[in-house]
Amino acid sequence: MLALALVTVAVAAYDIDCKWKSNISDIEDVAHHKYQVLEECLFYKLTSEADRMQDKSNALMMLPPTVAAGETLEVQVLDGSITEMWMNEVFKEMNINGYLKLSWKDRRLRWNPEEWKTENLRLKSMGRLWSPDINSDKLQTGSQSTDFVNYHDIQSNYNGNVTARLEFRMKAQCVIDYTEYPNDRKHCCFNLQSTLYKRYVKFIMEHGDGHEMLNTKDIRTNWHVDPTWTWIMKLNQENDNRAERLEVCVGVVRKSSTLAVELTLPVLISALILLLAPFFGKFNQQIYVKMFALLLQFMSFQFLSEKTPQLGFGDNIPKIYIFYAFTIGMTVLSLIATVMISAMSRVKRKVPPAHRYTLLASLLNANLCCGSEEEPTTDGTSSKMSQDATSDWLQIHSALNNLSSILLLFIYIIGAIVIAF
Repeated sequence: MLALALVTVAVAAYDIDCKWKSNISDIEDVAHHKYQVLEECLFYKLTSEADRMQDKSNALMMLPPTVAAGETLEVQVLDGSITEMWMNEVFKEMNINGYLKLSWKDRRLRWNPEEWKTENLRLKSMGRLWSPDINSDKLQTGSQSTDFVNYHDIQSNYNGNVTARLEFRMKAQCVIDYTEYPNDRKHCCFNLQSTLYKRYVKFIMEHGDGHEMLNTKDIRTNWHVDPTWTWIMKLNQENDNRAERLEVCVGVVRKSSTLAVELTLPVLISALILLLAPFFGKFNQQIYVKMFALLLQFMSFQFLSEKTPQLGFGDNIPKIYIFYAFTIGMTVLSLIATVMISAMSRVKRKVPPAHRYTLLASLLNANLCCGSEEEPTTDGTSSKMSQDATSDWLQIHSALNNLSSILLLFIYIIGAIVIAF
């Protein structure tokens, strides 16, 4: 009698149909451990029915949900999120962590919610249910050590609608635009696709515009995400127009205001010295100032070269490099012009220039707030004509230097605006 009683208790404890569920009035009142037992009973029932439907054991775990030939599985992409990313500057790769929320229909996961007192079924393990083999499009030998994809939070409702979170860790190849360096722009993309069921899995986007589906608000990175270059897009697989893939792209801009100040401030100071050089007075003083500005620019350019990426800029030429080269070129031209005019002004001339040129030079020197030369001193032995000619030619050379300085100033300002915009 004791043995019979023990057997009866054991059978009652191992109730695979959870008959006690008929006594439940409100599922919220069920203890947590008993609710888990109820879910196990429901899953056992669904597994048994799926095995009979598809005439194979463990069908729910091993076989896709469709039965008829030619059927496809529509996987709906609800939304996605990028949680973390960091850049490998040498290999031009962006390491991206995030997830996609997916949904698909599995007719084998249907039950009567009134009978089982629950509308949702949580699957505690990914291996208990067949799921689309969405993975990286890279070769397995190249991706198995870096790329990672796994399903989490799989659950189904009583109509067979399965939802899951597909978490990924991917290395995305980047196209880098160094035009605005050090605020360079990177556009990084990777693909997700089915390998075993290429033509069976079809993607449906929840929102037509893929820009709205990828959330980057909670991302942890030192890059600024550009939403106009960030999206999830459905495309055809390469070499197979009937197979589909998901392209996930992230556009980022470097956040480096400190580096931008370090690279631009020295050359801006040297450019300011160049522009103010004509106001320092005599030719010799202007030459010394321009030579100092040129030295400072070469030192700044050397510092800029040390900040260049290891593999260079490729086909892009950053604007800051163009600005440096333009500034150095204008400084050299200004220095050459001042040196040549200074050399011509030292030549003794006995023949005076035309009177109208002398008047024009005097007018320009009186109204242009730039440098001027002192009139030559004489010892009283020179003739009046030679004294007047030397003074008049000096005025003309000073006016030429002022005009060249003003012209180079306007060219430099216009050129800098063109380069910046």
